[in-house]
Amino acid sequence: MLLGLPELVAQTWMARHRVQRGTSSERVSASKEAPVPLRLDVLSILGPSADGVLSGEDQEGPVPVIGILSAWSDLVVEETRQRPVSRTVTGLTEHLLHHAEWALRQEWAADFAQELEALTKTLRRVSGIEPARVLLPVVCPTCDLRTMIREEGSGWAAQCRSCPAVRLSAREYAQLVAQQAQAVSTPREA
Repeated sequence: MLLGLPELVAQTWMARHRVQRGTSSERVSASKEAPVPLRLDVLSILGPSADGVLSGEDQEGPVPVIGILSAWSDLVVEETRQRPVSRTVTGLTEHLLHHAEWALRQEWAADFAQELEALTKTLRRVSGIEPARVLLPVVCPTCDLRTMIREEGSGWAAQCRSCPAVRLSAREYAQLVAQQAQAVSTPREA
């Protein structure tokens, strides 16, 4: 997810202009002021982040990208006793990628992954970019339906569209494929 963030932020930035719908003759407005020409949701998520935002104070809508990445980068800097890094999306992402292996061994790794996943989903929603989904040739181990997919950028090798709790790593997915292949190839006793 970290690798795709700079490009996703750029795509979100390109979605900052409002989309004009209909013709000017269809416009009806009760205000004498012109509408804001840019999308405030995009500007909010891509804008600067105040320190109060990280504690949840005085924040409406999603926390800005810089705020999320800065908070995790600051934690890495504090725990590894390294120098602070550039406060740009690229600088923060590179810093977090450089320390990813170490970060995955920390007790907060699951929180980090969840927050990156939520950020990725928010950026995709705001920018209008739908992730690529591939239907997988296996049956969900929970619901026994063929609803397993691989979603680009999710961080999971497989997940079920029907069962939100079913999310498999690459190793778990390989085991599921092997189990289901063996079940198909083994003759059943009558």
